[in-house]
Amino acid sequence: MMTFVLVSTVALLISPCAANPIYNMNLNNIIDLVQEYSKTLNETFYVEDVTDLVESGCGDNFICKVHEILENHATKQQKYKEKEIVRNLKVFINGTNLNCTEVLKTVPKARTEKPIPALLENLKICIQKRNFNGK
Repeated sequence: MMTFVLVSTVALLISPCAANPIYNMNLNNIIDLVQEYSKTLNETFYVEDVTDLVESGCGDNFICKVHEILENHATKQQKYKEKEIVRNLKVFINGTNLNCTEVLKTVPKARTEKPIPALLENLKICIQKRNFNGK
């Protein structure tokens, strides 16, 4: 009986930890910036389509690819919100010790392009997935 009580207690202590999502403040900040920036977009810019990377699980290759796309786009357009998103992605990448140069060697260039709001929406979806799954 004592073993049952002990096992039950341990199970109750562990289960809330497993159910709680892990939040990354830089990623959460990116979600807010994406929502603000998407509201202000009145021009249509087309960028590489990353839907395949989203469908394959929003891994490190997705984060690195989006960072590369937005970094190139932000320097050309000089958009403040976009630069903030890029900065937060960079902080996240550095914090997780990702080597995007190596990661992007395995990511083929997309054959299609989509408007930048579609990229931002994919970014928001992947951040929410990563936060929920605790990656």
